[in-house]
Amino acid sequence: MTTSRTISTLAASAALALATTSVALDQTSAQASVAAAPGAEAQQQAPTPSLQPQRRPASTEKYAYRWPVKPFDRQHPVRGFFGDPRIANHAESRQFHFGIDISAPNGTAVYATLSGRVYIHPLHDTTIAVVAPDGTEFSYWHVVPVVRTGERVVAYETVIGHIEAPYGHVHFSEKVGGRYLNPLRRGALGPYSDTTTPLVRSAVLRANGSLVGEAYDETPLAVPRPWYDLPVMPAVVRWRLVDRHGKAVVGWTTTVDFRLTIPAASEFDRIWAPGVSQNHVRAPGRFCLTLATNARLHAIRPGRYTVEVAVTDTRGNGSHSRIPLTLSDA
Repeated sequence: MTTSRTISTLAASAALALATTSVALDQTSAQASVAAAPGAEAQQQAPTPSLQPQRRPASTEKYAYRWPVKPFDRQHPVRGFFGDPRIANHAESRQFHFGIDISAPNGTAVYATLSGRVYIHPLHDTTIAVVAPDGTEFSYWHVVPVVRTGERVVAYETVIGHIEAPYGHVHFSEKVGGRYLNPLRRGALGPYSDTTTPLVRSAVLRANGSLVGEAYDETPLAVPRPWYDLPVMPAVVRWRLVDRHGKAVVGWTTTVDFRLTIPAASEFDRIWAPGVSQNHVRAPGRFCLTLATNARLHAIRPGRYTVEVAVTDTRGNGSHSRIPLTLSDA
């Protein structure tokens, strides 16, 4: 994926682009593995961004499980990231994407990536779950099954079904201790690498007085048409507000951190701002986040400030943007 792709033209205005510098965030707090206890990192704050670009070493990352389509040991295009907004049924269903969408042609064989017992969802007959003896569950959506509930399957040996037309992907999710985990976190699904740079498109005051930021990332591998060139959501979005002297008025605040898990669906409207949308063919999604409410900003003295927004992915690639902001009495 290169910067000549269409999605690169969706970056913010020239002024914002000049204010954006790539940074790399310390990965120590971002690492998690399947063996980690559920919740071990859920409350963890992302580290303060460094303003100096850092050269990232070559990846020697180990992983716990491989891809559910052949070849198992090669990275496949992922067109939907963990945490992306999902809005359906005329906006009645609003939730965070609880898995990843792995692109593959319709009819592609899907393999179990976990040894255990099969469970086919009673309300979605193209949703297959494999549950291990310890309760770990991997699920595969949009897959026409060739297995039955109760059947035992073996990882990377048993074909559990084939990708259902016209979806062109398998939605893959991992659940441990009743909680969905990000398959793209370090030490989970692999091999996986990502050298793209997530960006901030804007940070503006809305008419209701809230501060809303919009961010996006590119997919590490190009996704086949018609889903080509659509954005995905960065894993972490943080912001702070500084005055004209560079003093922090609001310290670094984490708006979202999808590196390990996702918030409850009930948090959707608190985190996502009006105007948020998911990807559709030829209609790129907009990832609009409420950084600060009117009530929080109203407590700050009117004047000129700078809002700084830092975004990063699961591999620490990131950028840091500074956008002028004027707060008034109105």
